[in-house]
Amino acid sequence: MDEIDKELIALLCSKAGMLMEDYCAGALTLGSASVDEQKVALEQLSKATEKLKLLVATARSLSQ
Repeated sequence: MDEIDKELIALLCSKAGMLMEDYCAGALTLGSASVDEQKVALEQLSKATEKLKLLVATARSLSQ
């Protein structure tokens, strides 16, 4: 693996970590939200999860 791949993996993992950090509090407090707020938050969490999966898959592919 060359240095560029290592740097890209580090950047992708950093972005994944920031994404998880952004949605962590909302996910942990979802139970206290209203039903409408829960629906919106779950949709946002679902989209964030898809982004996270793509970031991790890309980092994984670079590491092989």
